[in-house]
Amino acid sequence: MRLPALWASFPHGQLTLPPLGFFVLNIDPVLIRIGPLAVHWYGLMYVVAIAVGLYAVRRWAFRLGISDDQIWSLFMWTAIAGLIGGRLYFVVQQPHLVRDYLLNPINIIAVWNGGMAFFGAIFLGTATLFVLAPRYGLSRWVAIDGGALFALVGQIFGRVGNLVNGDILGQQLSAGPVSIPANVCTHAPCIASIPDAHLPFWAIVYLNPGSFATPGIAYQPAPIFEMLMNLAMLALLFPWRIRLPQLKAGYLFVAYVFLYGLSQFVVFFARGTEPITPFLGITAFKQAQWTGIVVMLACIPLFLLVTRLSSGWPYSASNPVPWPPADPGAVPAARPAVSTQSAKRQLQPLTKSRVASAAAAVTAEPSIDLPPWRPTHPVGGALRNDFSPPAGS
Repeated sequence: MRLPALWASFPHGQLTLPPLGFFVLNIDPVLIRIGPLAVHWYGLMYVVAIAVGLYAVRRWAFRLGISDDQIWSLFMWTAIAGLIGGRLYFVVQQPHLVRDYLLNPINIIAVWNGGMAFFGAIFLGTATLFVLAPRYGLSRWVAIDGGALFALVGQIFGRVGNLVNGDILGQQLSAGPVSIPANVCTHAPCIASIPDAHLPFWAIVYLNPGSFATPGIAYQPAPIFEMLMNLAMLALLFPWRIRLPQLKAGYLFVAYVFLYGLSQFVVFFARGTEPITPFLGITAFKQAQWTGIVVMLACIPLFLLVTRLSSGWPYSASNPVPWPPADPGAVPAARPAVSTQSAKRQLQPLTKSRVASAAAAVTAEPSIDLPPWRPTHPVGGALRNDFSPPAGS
């Protein structure tokens, strides 16, 4: 495996950058084959993304006083909804929807064949969280904040699967196959770099016949652009993951969705496999860019709605959410704070004076004299209780 020299040198006090060129990728999208079973890089990266995202959400939830039971209950339903939504949103965008999917429905569940659309996972996953959150004693707004954090952390790993698959391709930079030395990346797995001053930009060239890309063609590194945008979003929002819900639950979600819509609008200018989608007489944007525009515009009323209807999250690790709540349909109010002196008074041992006062309070209660209970003969198959005074008393 050969990687480029990414550092700069300074001969004679002048900055010299590495020359332009392309990365060569020869990686089989199938990681392991066990008989008829094939484990794909794409599927493995989704498992890693879910595991890392769940780890981040659990640590976040602990600091906000949310229990593991609540997290796991919501996670199972939301993960299923996100996978279904992501795949269906990818399918409905395909130009040959009827021929390739409706007439061959088995292709709908073949996620390794074309991948998923992350907007669909956001839409259906968020709807699931919003509906189910009160059932598990959580505010709807803080629940979708957790979903945003999960996506923010996990989506970067999913892009690694896209990079190996070659299912995210940038604009084509070469008219035909580029010249690759005969001894470079002849066997998988291999990553190498080839300097080429004729290219207008850094590029990726796929060699493995199992990838979705045409072997030998230089493409803009669109999946790397995606990962860089995801890292920028993570750097901006991750430090605010606790502060924003405490300020207003829901702000983290609004910020994430807006930035993701913006990232898709920018990145898709470099994507070469998606066609232009004319809309409102404008023929400059692709379908995902239109979705990004709609999402960014929708964030304006959503921000106002959160500001008006939501409140700061009142719980923490030292003051956790009461679970299970008395009313499953509502989030319980925050526990009143107990002062240190009050707690000490409650924990003081019983003294003779406190015992005497308690006994006096009991004896002060008025007593009621009742006649002695004495059963009489059974009546109607049951024992009759007679509380009348004895005869002659």
